[in-house]
Amino acid sequence: MTMHRTTRIKITELNPHLMCVLCGGYFIDATTIIECLHSFCKMCIVRYLETSKYCPICDVQVHKTKPLLNIRSDKTLQDIVYKLVPGLFKNEMKRRRDFYAEHPSIDAANGSNEDRGEVADEEKRIITDDEIISLSIEFFDPKAQQQGSAEEKQSTDEVNNKRYLQCPAAMTVMHLRKFLRSKMDIPCTFQIEVMYEDEPLKDYYTLMDIAYIYTWRRNGPLPLKYRVRPELANRSESDSASDKTNSPAGAPSTSSPLPSPCTPVQPSHSTFPHIPNPINGSSMGSPSRQFTFGNKVRKTSLNGSSTSSG
Repeated sequence: MTMHRTTRIKITELNPHLMCVLCGGYFIDATTIIECLHSFCKMCIVRYLETSKYCPICDVQVHKTKPLLNIRSDKTLQDIVYKLVPGLFKNEMKRRRDFYAEHPSIDAANGSNEDRGEVADEEKRIITDDEIISLSIEFFDPKAQQQGSAEEKQSTDEVNNKRYLQCPAAMTVMHLRKFLRSKMDIPCTFQIEVMYEDEPLKDYYTLMDIAYIYTWRRNGPLPLKYRVRPELANRSESDSASDKTNSPAGAPSTSSPLPSPCTPVQPSHSTFPHIPNPINGSSMGSPSRQFTFGNKVRKTSLNGSSTSSG
């Protein structure tokens, strides 16, 4: 079976699709010619069509007498440009506010809030790399997902023990997984998956990516979940590389899953009260287990120490 890998594209590779050929800058008020679907900045194409009736790119005739009738504002393209180019929206809104402040005689009452530069990033759902995003993280319980009645759901939410964090929008899912592993002291023999609803998230997704993909509207913390499963022996090479800094070489897999955070096995953790005492701590005193690798027997305890005999 062939594995489909997602590749990340640099913004410079997308520039030909995001830049106006008339001014050489990123689209501002993107406007498209309906005859050929080529796009330009609104101001650029309006000025160009004052002296020409043909498209600057393909030379198709826009209109015989009134070319401005055959151009349309492209809000979708403009939103894409604003979301892909860091800081462009904020800079453009500031430039418009400064212009009207320097020219109070110009009447902008007929324009929209965006035309006057009075739209904030939050209203436009534009997220920057350095923005702080509030998120909630909770344990993913499949049984709780299947409960139908409202009373059961309410009681489940009360014991769900959500935790709230504030993180930069550029933080990746991999960073969040490492944070959970460190805070809850989860052994490297267990795999942590961060999820949105019931869908696992890629390690390279940033919080900004998640907010855009799942249309987070800032009406509450970004809701994330996690689950802990035994590490798979045949996991993919990419996932293995992401955990390389945390996982010792040749760490064996275990057959028993990590207890649910809601299971009252041990006293609460100071930072995450719903997590049992550290699994790999010396206080548990768990007996060592034996795992067979080929013709070798390795004795491994949950506190990370291991001895092997041929």
